[in-house]
Parts: sequence; structure tokens; C-alpha cells
Amino acid sequence: FFSRGVRATHQHEGAPVKRETNQIMEGPCIEEYLLDPELYVEIFKFLPGVEVAGNFRLVCKVWKERARDEVLWRLVCSPFWPKLSRKGTLRKFKSWRDMFFRRPHVRFDGVYVLEKTYWKTCTVGDHMSLERETVKCSYYRYLRFFPDGQVAYALLNHEPKRVLDWIHKGHRSVGVGRYKVKKREVEVQVDVGYMMLYMKLKLFKRELFSQLKVMRLEGLDKGEVTPFPVGIEPFYLHRVQRMK
Repeated sequence: FFSRGVRATHQHEGAPVKRETNQIMEGPCIEEYLLDPELYVEIFKFLPGVEVAGNFRLVCKVWKERARDEVLWRLVCSPFWPKLSRKGTLRKFKSWRDMFFRRPHVRFDGVYVLEKTYWKTCTVGDHMSLERETVKCSYYRYLRFFPDGQVAYALLNHEPKRVLDWIHKGHRSVGVGRYKVKKREVEVQVDVGYMMLYMKLKLFKRELFSQLKVMRLEGLDKGEVTPFPVGIEPFYLHRVQRMK
């Protein structure tokens, strides 16, 4: 076995074992640099709020204390409520951190996905032997929100693991529209090419607003409004590590 701080190197049989002691380098360590408020704020302001509140604060005691810094949380809140952040207005909230956790908002660190499943009866086989078979089918609605008020929408048969990376405003299969958040309600209007799609959604605070419930779904084409059935399935947030 090896004691702490001592490393043994491989030697020929019978030769004395060489021992090397790890040298401790003098000078400031990385944590001392991170104690500088300007430095760590500049680094961690690019992280989503859920990372600051979760993984960031679990690293060590120093970072746990930094995770409560109001300067950092004001920067975290800035993409969601830019006017309040510029004015420094908290309204009814005790702190910027309190605002982030309590005030309803859509997430920018992932894509909301709704899976719709249905059963379909079809005929399989050749002309010699035909059989009727019931198969399970699924399609998916995708919503990705952006800080500038735009939203990307797609209706696809592909599973999330295949398409999450290219749900963005520049892809040919994705429609782009606008959204507005009012209290716990989110209104989405997207041009999907053959009609204007309107959705009214409700934010759920569970897991920091990672669920959206469809309350209303309509299509507008040539002045005619077509209501679509609304199921009980909600949108669930699928976090994406690298957002394009």
C-alpha cells in the first residue's frame, strides 16, 4: 500500500524502492482566485440558474456561499426580466434569488417536449394472407424558448434523443414565432407554414417550471379558427448541455 503523499516507482527485483514525495507548490490556489467577486461572477453568470442553485453550490463551502451572492443572482435573472434587472427592482420579492425560484418563467436551458401516443389498426401481410394488427404510434411537439421573446416549434415523429440538438431558429423543419409570459400563463404564436398556430400554456412550479400544460390549441388559416383537441399530456423540459 502507499501512504498519502508518497508515490512508488517501478524497479527491478532486488533494487531499492525509490520514493518521491509530492511537493506542495507555494503561492495562491484557484480557490483564492475565486474569492475575488468580480472573477467568479464573470465566470458563473453564463451558467443557468439551476446550475448555480444546484451543482455550483455543492462543490465546496466557499462556492456554496458564493451561490447566494445577490450580484450573481441579479445576472441570472437578467435574461428573464431584463427591465427589472436594469432598474434593480425586486417588487414583492425578498431577493433576486427569491425572484428566480418563485416568479414563473420559461426555461432557456433545454427544450420542452410533449409526447402524444395513440393506437392505430392497420393491415399487414401480402395478398395471400392479410392480417389486421394494432400498432402503437407516437408524435412529438417541441418548444424551445429564447430570451429575446422568440420561440422555436416543431411537430415531428422523431424521438427527442434524435432531434434535440437541432431544435433552433435556423432549421428548415422548425417554425419560429413569439411568446409572452403573464403570471403562470404562456401564450405562443407560431407560423408553421400552412397556418398560424396558437397555444395557451400553464406553467407548473414543479422542478423549477420544467412542465407546461396545454390549455388551448388553435390554428388560424384564412380567417378561420380551427380548435384542436387538448390532451392531458404536459410538456416536459429536456435539458440540453450544448444549446445552439
